[in-house]
Amino acid sequence: MVFVGDERFWDLVWPGVEGLGIDAVGVVGDVVWIDLRARQRTVACPSCGVTASRVHSTYMRRLADRPLGGRQVVLRLRVRRFFCDTGLCSRRTMAEQVRGLTSRYQRRTTALARMVQAIGLAVGGRAGARLAGYLPVRTSRDVILGELRRLPDPASTQVRMLGIDEFAFRRGAPHGTVLIDVETRRPIDLLPDRTADTVAAWLADHPEIEVICRDRCSAFSQAAALAAPDAIQVADRWHLLRSLARAVERTAHQHRACLRKDAEVDDLDPRQAPPSSAALATLIEPPEPDDPPDNQLLARVRQWHTDIHRLRELGWTTGAIARHLGRDRKTIRHYLTTDLDQIVASARARRPNGHINRFKPYLQQRFREGVTNAAGLFREIRERGYRGSRVVVTKYIATLRAGIAAPEPPRPIPSPRRSTTWIMRRPDSLTDNQREQLDRILDACPDLATARDLAHEFSAIARERRGHDLAHWMARALDRDRSPSRVSQPCSRTIGRPL
Repeated sequence: MVFVGDERFWDLVWPGVEGLGIDAVGVVGDVVWIDLRARQRTVACPSCGVTASRVHSTYMRRLADRPLGGRQVVLRLRVRRFFCDTGLCSRRTMAEQVRGLTSRYQRRTTALARMVQAIGLAVGGRAGARLAGYLPVRTSRDVILGELRRLPDPASTQVRMLGIDEFAFRRGAPHGTVLIDVETRRPIDLLPDRTADTVAAWLADHPEIEVICRDRCSAFSQAAALAAPDAIQVADRWHLLRSLARAVERTAHQHRACLRKDAEVDDLDPRQAPPSSAALATLIEPPEPDDPPDNQLLARVRQWHTDIHRLRELGWTTGAIARHLGRDRKTIRHYLTTDLDQIVASARARRPNGHINRFKPYLQQRFREGVTNAAGLFREIRERGYRGSRVVVTKYIATLRAGIAAPEPPRPIPSPRRSTTWIMRRPDSLTDNQREQLDRILDACPDLATARDLAHEFSAIARERRGHDLAHWMARALDRDRSPSRVSQPCSRTIGRPL
């Protein structure tokens, strides 16, 4: 259905836009299309500003507009190009623009662009794209984000409490600095890097800052001391709790050996006959010497640690070290922030063919049931998630046939990171299984139990803003660290029961 003629239609639906004529209006399915033509006699050159009236050519421009009656609207605007007759101007031709309707290089009207920006500011890119489909407005996440980037930066205001932190522009790219107004929780500015000079230059232009909330980055500390010496430097709650979690994880790393021994001894059934000396030797590891002989893994770990710290001393950044050594940035950061002894202990805890250990109880059960074919057993555990070699399964079945198979592996010990996660979380948020495993860990290692108590107390102080209790908490932590019992016997229940 097509309607031709009435030019008052435009004034009723889109008031404030002048210099247009309607040729036709039609409806095709769920789309309303409108043929328009511009009627202005002259245009101003965007480069030199001189008025031009000589027409070069015409072309058809398609613009999406706001929905009308629950249908999408497409404007087919006939646009003219004009000559710029100024000899000194670098622009030879220019296309006319309709004020209040079109913008250069845009495929949507000004009103629809404002609508898309409002959607993006309200709900963001992905959610905005889903919401626009119900309006209906054809758009995508990238279009919404592009419209948001065209918005001018908000006017800078006086900042009393400033938050400083680093961020990555994208994965693998250099880090920048984000500045946030802590009182309004709104971003203020983005800096291209995270160096002390750049941050100090920005702080020098804002002498009104009274409080600087930052992490433990030395560059931010130097910038604040240089450009804002009178400002109070504080640490935010998120970084405080993150540092607390890292301290708990280091403690869990230090006591991983005693937890392993406790698990192995608990796996012995006291109702059975005492195991032989050879079997006992397979269950209980002898104390490791101070300088055990290096295998290939430990040698590689020590070499990586040496190379990474040598490059850091030469002034290399984390990204440069990662690219030079062909490692992930997280690996480089882990080697820079973790003691070598902890890294070596974690590497030493690995066992060859460890991926078959969790399938050994199933293999032993099937073997006792009379299934002794190694190929068939390999296929069974393959369906249950085994991704190791068939040769490993064949060798293990051969030990079962000869009666010399090692006992079932001890129950797995949660990793230090997982143990830290359980310790840092609220007890009521843990599942019954997680709570049971955490109780076994804390019963086996009193030092971890003390770390749990101190961590919960500090978290409560930080979340409830009880700063007056911090001095008492620090005194407790220091007294525990200096106590004679901890120096003489780090874990009084290292292996659960006497051997």
